[in-house]
Parts: sequence; structure tokens; C-alpha cells
Amino acid sequence: MTLHRLLYRSDVAMVGSEATIRQQLGEIVAISQGRNAADGLTGALLQAHGVFLQVLEGPLDAIEPTFERICCDLRHRRVELVELVPIEQRLFAEWSMGAVILDRDVEALLPSRDAMRDLAADAAGAQATVDLLRSLLVAARSRAPSRASGETASVT
Repeated sequence: MTLHRLLYRSDVAMVGSEATIRQQLGEIVAISQGRNAADGLTGALLQAHGVFLQVLEGPLDAIEPTFERICCDLRHRRVELVELVPIEQRLFAEWSMGAVILDRDVEALLPSRDAMRDLAADAAGAQATVDLLRSLLVAARSRAPSRASGETASVT
């Protein structure tokens, strides 16, 4: 079976307090974990500065309908496919949907909203974005070793 990796970015279209948005993110992740596990997908989600960056890995016939659902989801605006490439191995095999929820201090260390949107503008940027997502998940897991694989990780 040929595996693929999809990377997209979008603007967050959720409204409400920070707590409400965090709750909605948790719901998205919980639903995605179940669906992705059933579909053989792995990946990660980062929301920072009002931008989603997400990586999905798995068979193309599972990635395509998942990405179509994302494109139709009203919690996203301006969904942009950054990269869809064949891969030899998964980088996110440990996470059906890993999510990194940053506190404000850590989020401030990341590029601005405009820079986040431009982060994955080319192949090198796409790879750097994928590496960043993986590094954040690994760092969060090392700080909270009792977390189950795929849980939402807070980076503080």
C-alpha cells in the first residue's frame, strides 16, 4: 500500500472565548482520533495565531475524503492544500491525531499569523512545518509520559 502525506493550512473560524475554542479543539481532536484510527490515518494538528496547520498520513483513498470533510467544515476558512506527496514511512505513526495546544507564552515564540500562513510556502517550508509539528508532539509527550498515544498535548 502506498502512503501519502498531506499538509494543509487554514484560518480558524471558531468564535468564543479562549476556553470555548480550546473545548471545540478538544472535540475536533477526539472525533478525528476515532475516525483516523478506523481509516488508517495518522497525523497532527497545530492551532496557533488563528491558523490551523495539519498533517495527515496514510492511504490516499482515506486522506482524500478526510480532507474533503475538512474543506467543508465551517470551523475552517481559506483552506489551502500545501503539499500532498507519497511517503515511504509515517512520521506520526504514534498519533491517530496528535494535537498541540499551546499556552500563550509558547505561542508567542512561534511566527506571527501572517508568517504562520507563509510557513509552508514551498517544499522545504512544508518539510520544516512537518518537522515542527512532530517536534512539538514529541516534546509534549516527554513532559507528560502518562498521556495515551494520540491525546491532546499542551505545550507550556
